[in-house]
Amino acid sequence: MIEFHGTFELNNTEQILKAHGLDEHGSIQKSIDNEVLKRCSKYLPFETGALMDMGVMGTIIGSGDVAWLGVKPRYLYHGKVMVGSAPKKVTNKDLTYNGAPLRGSHWFERMKEAEGQEIVKGVQNLVDKGG
Repeated sequence: MIEFHGTFELNNTEQILKAHGLDEHGSIQKSIDNEVLKRCSKYLPFETGALMDMGVMGTIIGSGDVAWLGVKPRYLYHGKVMVGSAPKKVTNKDLTYNGAPLRGSHWFERMKEAEGQEIVKGVQNLVDKGG
């Protein structure tokens, strides 16, 4: 039996990742960020559409960090009634949402549970096509 031990080094890993859109802020991450925002929109509490705008303003597409700006999104995300003057106190009482049960608290986790695999499949298709 012949044994062979060796190493194989790629000096251009960053170039390969970039060519396929897998680099930081690359086309694949931009696609994921856009899909998360788009798919979360139907789970968001909706009154005026301002909450979706806060997500668009709070997200740098391609950063991998989708965020909703402000105090109101955090309050709505956790879904508990708050009382008193600032700083308000959280109660154990749940908020009620127009469009519930689809629209409501913890929208990201609920979207990820319901539609996360579709995002993964879409990303795989993009990667398979070269980014």
